[in-house]
Amino acid sequence: MSKQFDAITIPKWGIEMTHGRIAAWKYSEGDRIGAGVELVEIETDKIVNSFEARVTGTLARILVPEGEELPVGALIGVVATGAYTPEELEAFIAAHSADSATTASDTPADSAVQTMAETPQQQRVNISPALSRKLTRAGVDPALVAGSGYEGRILKADADRAIAQQTAGSPGAPDGVELGAAQRVVAQRLSKAQASVPLFHLQYRLDMDDAVARFRSNNPGISGAVNILLMQAMADGLMAMPELNISFDGEVMRPVVNANVALAVARDDNAVVAPVISGVEGLDAGALAEGLAAAIDRGRTGRLGPGDQGIAAVAISNLGAFGVRSFTAMVTPPQVMVLSVGALQRVPVWDVASGQFMPRQVLDVTLGCDHRVVNGAQGAALLQRIDQFMQRQ
Repeated sequence: MSKQFDAITIPKWGIEMTHGRIAAWKYSEGDRIGAGVELVEIETDKIVNSFEARVTGTLARILVPEGEELPVGALIGVVATGAYTPEELEAFIAAHSADSATTASDTPADSAVQTMAETPQQQRVNISPALSRKLTRAGVDPALVAGSGYEGRILKADADRAIAQQTAGSPGAPDGVELGAAQRVVAQRLSKAQASVPLFHLQYRLDMDDAVARFRSNNPGISGAVNILLMQAMADGLMAMPELNISFDGEVMRPVVNANVALAVARDDNAVVAPVISGVEGLDAGALAEGLAAAIDRGRTGRLGPGDQGIAAVAISNLGAFGVRSFTAMVTPPQVMVLSVGALQRVPVWDVASGQFMPRQVLDVTLGCDHRVVNGAQGAALLQRIDQFMQRQ
């Protein structure tokens, strides 16, 4: 490839990453940029990460607008390191497209380069393959869409507008909304897990009355007592039972060195992510509260980073804030367990010493386990260990 241009492509930021979505361009075509600046934000199913410019030059071409999703390696833009002509730029793009086509895998993948899609009328349309398919699925002929991009290129906004007009012109036609990138990947993983992971569930009632009271007394100003106590209790259990502190990808079990615990978080776009808090066993209540609050905020707003993607044996899913008393969440490999947490309830509990019922705060939890690596006795022992931790607090 020419040293006159530097190709901006979808990077591979993890073994499981196959696609990336353009979240935001930080510069416009024609802008001067320096090596190392954050050029474009790219969203995967787990994180939003910044792609940094490798060279100093001019952002000569943005080939893919914000919102489009493409496979790893796809060309999304070009940086020119010096003077160039339009013909030289087009030749570079075409050459990169040809190289990508000859090295493509057996799995069909969209090319992010500027393409000319053939319509049934053989009219050449300046549009990406992803947008062309989107229009076709919606019953819109790409040849009839006016593009507002460079040289008439059809952008995502043009396609969305055409689809909206098509929908409005069809009496009684229902509106359709595609799943976002994160929602689509989560759906695929959960479907696979549902079909392949042999789950069993253990229900347990934790007496939280003393633990919560002491936590609030010892940590004034720190909220989220239940989540913090559960994270600490789970970390205690994992360190005491290292045979359960493992990950399993379906073939190989791998030990997790520290007590890493994931927490399920609902994103603003309704996808569910699970940022991992690493080394919980070494965090006090204040540090853990701060780390949890920051991870939850990043998760909700789709800004998880590489530091949130540690390997963990277990995730905690807490729906207590919604008044849910008990439920069963899904185990998502390579994690092997998930603790489903309901609402903190005040109920009458028989007190042997006084011979009467006493009001106590209890928590109903359900431990879901991958039976390929965790058996019932091990899961029950972990729940007992969590219970004992609460009584020691």
